[in-house]
Amino acid sequence: MTEEGRQESSVEELSLADEELSAADSLLRAGFARVSLTRAYFAVFHAARARLYAAGFEPRTHAGVHHLFNLHFVKPARFEPGTSRLMARLQKYREEADYSRAFVIDAAGAREELEAARAFVKTVRAQVGSARGG
Repeated sequence: MTEEGRQESSVEELSLADEELSAADSLLRAGFARVSLTRAYFAVFHAARARLYAAGFEPRTHAGVHHLFNLHFVKPARFEPGTSRLMARLQKYREEADYSRAFVIDAAGAREELEAARAFVKTVRAQVGSARGG
């Protein structure tokens, strides 16, 4: 992929992150706290991919996104260590929400996770904008 292609992909990924946040909000308001967490995870996932594309990386898998993000952004302290925990926690919640009938979360817990996801997307957007000079 060219540099221009990576930058375009970064913008597209941030757009997808915004869409996922909006969906998570709608689901939470409709009383679907469990399902809203799946969308919060994907918001974080797309934002992390956006940051990686903007830095010149091309992750191919969920595991690749987590690995590259931790290696290039968390380990060198460009993001707080809690970011890695947020990504792992939301991925675990997504998997449990999708595959485990026993998984339960209340609206307050889902709202807290959604706000953490929203803060992450906001931070990525600011970094991507400054990385492009904007």
